[in-house]
Amino acid sequence: MKRLLRAATRGLQSAQKRGYSVPWPNHVNTPQDNERVPWDFTEASYAQIKTILAKFPETHRESGIMPLLHLAQWQNGGWIPVSAMNKIAQICEVPPVRVYETVTFYAMFNRRPVGDFHVQFCVTTPCMIVGSDELIQIGLKHAGVDRFNKTVTDGVKSITFGEMECMGCCVNAPMVVVSDYSKPPHFSYDYYEDLTPDTLCELIDALKNDKRDTIPLGSQAGRQFSAPLGGKTSLIGEPPGPFCRDLDAKKEEEPKK
Repeated sequence: MKRLLRAATRGLQSAQKRGYSVPWPNHVNTPQDNERVPWDFTEASYAQIKTILAKFPETHRESGIMPLLHLAQWQNGGWIPVSAMNKIAQICEVPPVRVYETVTFYAMFNRRPVGDFHVQFCVTTPCMIVGSDELIQIGLKHAGVDRFNKTVTDGVKSITFGEMECMGCCVNAPMVVVSDYSKPPHFSYDYYEDLTPDTLCELIDALKNDKRDTIPLGSQAGRQFSAPLGGKTSLIGEPPGPFCRDLDAKKEEEPKK
């Protein structure tokens, strides 16, 4: 039993040292995040809620939980307080736990305040193979923080750093996604791919100085979508044939019945 406790303690210390960006699922009251703090959607948000809920049957209003969580996060500048979760439960006519379990399951929902920009590194295997771990350390050091979940506030805009599992752009690894909460309720979610230490540091500096428009979206290596970096490797010229059919033949009219 003592060995098990020591092993569990070492595992917890290791997790704390790395600073995982996904918080524990339990809620801890703070002065700005507790059930006594009033929270409500704006009139503009309620107009969107009406449109969202109209897509679902009256008997399945719980289908609106996820889109309403996104709406609350955008309105609230990047995070969802427990009062907003309770409001969504009320609107969707479900027990509050149905909303809590959704928020704590998905990494895309933040339960703690974040900066104007939320930069999340992909840490899945394809990115790790091409150096995402080293890139993370370089990026955090350049920003002046030592772990995830910390916010940099020494620029025009603040930045919070975190991690995320596979973002679906494995060919263009390593990469980050930048969630822009700087102008709520307006929101953008953009990928920056094929990163190197230099291009990552340039991106961080641009975000801090509110000059993100100077950095192109997508690949930072000039890649077109997910095409090979060196250009085409197949179908370079006209296919030699023979073809299974005449591509230029006109379609015959079907006989009238």
